[in-house]
Amino acid sequence: MSQESLDDTIKFRAGPLKEAANELDAVHLGGINISELGREGLTEMLRRAMTDDDKIAIYERYTAGDISEDAARVLLGEEFDLLQEDTEAFREATEGDTSDYLV
Repeated sequence: MSQESLDDTIKFRAGPLKEAANELDAVHLGGINISELGREGLTEMLRRAMTDDDKIAIYERYTAGDISEDAARVLLGEEFDLLQEDTEAFREATEGDTSDYLV
């Protein structure tokens, strides 16, 4: 997989989508932010496309330093914080003194 610059643009043939967005921009009072709609829509679709296994793999790649926290947060949304909390709770549980539990 190639690393692309953050300035690279994601391109696709928008056709009717572009026409519809331009029409809504023309009729909506004050216009619409087409770029923001695109970012939000892509974020939502990326999250929808992910399986639970994908989410775990993304979080593991983040903890290994392979992807940025920003990218992991885009993909995982609120689940990013939940995974961090679970990881920390597990770490604390494994580091705790268990001698009280020995018979």
